[in-house]
Amino acid sequence: MADAPAPDRGLPRGSAASEIRQEAAEERVRFIGIRRKTAEKMVQSARTIPHVAHFEEADLTELEALRRELAPEAEKRGVKLSQLAFVCRALALTLPEYPALNAVLDEEKSELVLKKYYNLGIAVAAPQGLYVPVLKRAESKDVWAVAAEIAALAQKVRDNKVQLSELTGGTFTVTNIGPIGGLFATPIILHPQTGILALMKMRPMPVVRDGAVVVRTMMNVVLSFDHRVLDGAEAARFTTALVKRLEAPRGLL
Repeated sequence: MADAPAPDRGLPRGSAASEIRQEAAEERVRFIGIRRKTAEKMVQSARTIPHVAHFEEADLTELEALRRELAPEAEKRGVKLSQLAFVCRALALTLPEYPALNAVLDEEKSELVLKKYYNLGIAVAAPQGLYVPVLKRAESKDVWAVAAEIAALAQKVRDNKVQLSELTGGTFTVTNIGPIGGLFATPIILHPQTGILALMKMRPMPVVRDGAVVVRTMMNVVLSFDHRVLDGAEAARFTTALVKRLEAPRGLL
């Protein structure tokens, strides 16, 4: 006599075949290299740092007008005078006024290490993953030198020629999301730093100036900061000071 059929376990008929067909329509990609390292770093940061995000808007109308005015000089110098260059120059002037944002927290020694130099990490997306090359000693460079170095570092990343020495030593990070799009984001701090600034999309917006509605070029900026070493009031003061410099761009030249 033939063996009795196996009892029905509640699986729909043909489920094994369906699973095989589904797996055939999937692709497995090795989660290794820079993508894996970035993931590990982000998990460490998110678990360690109590993140708070402060949002502000900047009126970049005058900055964009100045960039257009300086376009012939930029062409002579062979430099793309980007909005990001002005932001980095403004950061180099503003961070010394708020030292807790250019610092690392040494948890073992219970010490906040205030950095007296300003190495700005610039997040760059590349096919091989996210890299953060570092603009070293930004405080010693004018906006032209900053623009040239940012462009050179970004090109090295895209060409996969960036050196390890160019990816280390950052004291504060900037991520420029705006060219891709987006109005708001809450970036994760690059541990053990204490802050990161996100630049969002620039767009013409109706705003009130002197009681009248006018169209201005506006951009949201977002500061994520470590709430262990900085409170909300200090973060707001920093962001306000930074925005004021961006809104008076001739002072950055």
